[in-house]
Amino acid sequence: MSFNINRRDWLKKSLIATAGLGVASTYIQRAQANPTVRRELQMSLSPDFQLEKSLKGINPPVVMKARLGANENPWGPSAKTKEALIEAVGASNRYGMQSRSALIKLIAEKEGVPENHILLGAGSSELLTASMVAYGLKGKIICGDPCYISGNEEKIPMEKVPLTKDFQYDLDAIAGRLNGSQSLVYITNPNNPTGAILPADQLTAFINKVSDKTPVLVDEAYIDYAKNPKTDAMVASINAGKNVLILRTMSKLYAFAGLRVGYAIAKPEILKTIAPYCSGGFDISVPSFAAAIAALKDTDFQRLTLTNTAESKKYLYDFLTKAGYNYVPSSANFVLFPIKMKGQDLMSKLMAEGVMVRRWEFDHQHWCRVSIGTMDEMKAFTEAFSKIAS
Repeated sequence: MSFNINRRDWLKKSLIATAGLGVASTYIQRAQANPTVRRELQMSLSPDFQLEKSLKGINPPVVMKARLGANENPWGPSAKTKEALIEAVGASNRYGMQSRSALIKLIAEKEGVPENHILLGAGSSELLTASMVAYGLKGKIICGDPCYISGNEEKIPMEKVPLTKDFQYDLDAIAGRLNGSQSLVYITNPNNPTGAILPADQLTAFINKVSDKTPVLVDEAYIDYAKNPKTDAMVASINAGKNVLILRTMSKLYAFAGLRVGYAIAKPEILKTIAPYCSGGFDISVPSFAAAIAALKDTDFQRLTLTNTAESKKYLYDFLTKAGYNYVPSSANFVLFPIKMKGQDLMSKLMAEGVMVRRWEFDHQHWCRVSIGTMDEMKAFTEAFSKIAS
């Protein structure tokens, strides 16, 4: 599928972000010293806050038919997760030291790394914030544009590199930009908002090339939806001793958006760099610990979610194709496609029909990002979209 891509707008934004380095550095310095400022940064990196901000000025519907704006799991939590959650409420009068240790052990076994390679967080947004502060103090964060953090250049000292015409990270261009002024390479894989995933061999080769001088953060929030999540993940690079920091969230496949559990994987010396700016899991509740342990073990539910997601995604693909809309093939639980009206107008009109989505604007084009929901939710979207766009 083809798109007409104009790169000048992205290049212009990249220059603006670089020019604002001094202001962003001051902000990061304030975030280092002040937990309140760190909280502000964490909110700006939170999917919940981003969605709320995007809906500003849009009247909520009387009845929400399809909540497709935050890439949540509409089928969970699983029965086993809910059972563990409820049972753990009775133990909420005790601190979660043992539960925290048990979760770390289980994650380490799952990922195939030592326990000291795991750092917990109350969702991955907390760990992402800690990473932006820790490395933002040392230099610029170089990233793709667009990507999950690329809209926060007013807070993060950032250098943006436009994606390729196929909506992939331009790894050669990023490597060519590295000159010692960058403290961290940030890569979301699969990327958000595009849903594209980098071939594992290409990303591994890039890591081998640059990470000895510039650490690489791979945000794998959506890796569970990849075709080959084990081999597409970059854990092997960590086990090979590379300077790689992986972030994971349980908010997607495991349906923990409201339970707040995430974790980082890296060598201990890298985790020590970001640890001073996050809770290390001590902000996670005892019920959430118990639920997380149950969810990680519930492979039947994970497989069911992936099957349901694939069915709903195919339905959306088929609809968009028949309606004459190109889309970016997605390895995540959302789909991005260009629209023929302003994104704000589409969001407002869809919301009036009880359907929530996200809008994006880049490269002189308005885009709609639709989270994958239940089949009923997807049908609510297609019916409302057909009514509005016809």
